[in-house]
Amino acid sequence: MTKKEIYKFIAFPAFAAALMLAGMLTTSLFSGGVTAQNFEIVSNVEDYTRNIIAAEGPLRLILTFDNLFLIFYTAAFIFLAIDTWNETNIWLVVVALSALVITAYLDLHENHDLMVQLTTAINGMPISLADLQERMLWSQLKFHSSYLGFFLFAFVLPADTILEKFLKISLWFGYLPIGVLVYTFPNHIFDLLRYFFMLGGLFILGWNYFVRYRKEGA
Repeated sequence: MTKKEIYKFIAFPAFAAALMLAGMLTTSLFSGGVTAQNFEIVSNVEDYTRNIIAAEGPLRLILTFDNLFLIFYTAAFIFLAIDTWNETNIWLVVVALSALVITAYLDLHENHDLMVQLTTAINGMPISLADLQERMLWSQLKFHSSYLGFFLFAFVLPADTILEKFLKISLWFGYLPIGVLVYTFPNHIFDLLRYFFMLGGLFILGWNYFVRYRKEGA
């Protein structure tokens, strides 16, 4: 596999992942604010059941985008690991990639769990409080696993251009602290900032490697 091919296999899945995030955002905006995160926190079981049934259509579309997002972004970071690892940083890259693969697995599990909860509610069967508590726990672990992975990858990302340096710094001093604050001090502002950091970060990652791809072929 050539460098040019690796750059392409990082850039285009990263762009595709960013596009899926944009699809989720658009769906949320046109559905009155429905998000998967609405159903990843502990709430009154009756309210949760009523709300998830009401959100069925947008939620199904959001989970479709999210499942595709997870495949694209995992692919991008597998190829990023291939591009960045060397004999001196191999264990850092292995841990970073492992954290993001774990994140992808937990997120896929979460999406399917939400589909189970939705189907349960639609069929008039009870959802238990314990299920909601467990979902919130694993959701928080999922995100914090991603924070670790992105934080570590920032140490090995290239920093030859202003945008490349900006991406590294934003992962260290933007995405990480804001992501932690989402759960320790819940606020919709932190939710939005985390979302846009992720969307912007994937787009910048894709652009940085698209530029490298074009230069490699020049």
